[in-house]
Amino acid sequence: MSLIKAGEFLMGSPDGEGDREEHPRHKVWLDAYYLDKYEVTAAEYAGYAAAVGIKMHEQPDYSRADHPVVYVTWNDADAYCRWRGKRLPTEAEWEKAVRCGTLTKWPFGNEQSVLGDYAWSTGNSNERSHPIGQKKPNPCGLYDMEGNVWEWVSDWYADYSAESVHNPKGPDTGEYKIWRGGSWYFTIDATRSAHRQTSLPGFSVGLALVGFRCAL
Repeated sequence: MSLIKAGEFLMGSPDGEGDREEHPRHKVWLDAYYLDKYEVTAAEYAGYAAAVGIKMHEQPDYSRADHPVVYVTWNDADAYCRWRGKRLPTEAEWEKAVRCGTLTKWPFGNEQSVLGDYAWSTGNSNERSHPIGQKKPNPCGLYDMEGNVWEWVSDWYADYSAESVHNPKGPDTGEYKIWRGGSWYFTIDATRSAHRQTSLPGFSVGLALVGFRCAL
């Protein structure tokens, strides 16, 4: 895991950039925490499923032990992290970790021409996920935060407020949970640090494009 130090950051997109739900950009203070360097793999999840006696969803035919696990619901991801003595990251924790002190569209800057060095998206994925850790990490030593597979976070979806917040965890209830990071099936725009995607928490079927990582 990588240590993400305590401190303040700006969450969301600046005026004139990004989608409506990424606004307003606002100040967030987070206490220190740890985040997995890699997405949870199919092998790791298979070990968990065997240990607790549940049936794991069959993975895509191209998937191997070191590919990120997919076909997991929010509840699946939450249960796995708790079994490991961890938890899903909050949405704010996820964004602070991917930004790692940056204010640009991506942690490596605003030039999308170099995204292929850091992420698997529609332009280079060959329509499938890839083994974890093949691309460059972000400045905090985290791999595949952009692209490869979307990642569940703990929060229910809510619009942002302009007010500064301390260790936000989202509303207590809601209809939609949140994915972050983009995936092999989505365009470059979805991999931006501020981009948000909503989903019903029980969603796991269809395209094999949603996984997760854990925090502590």
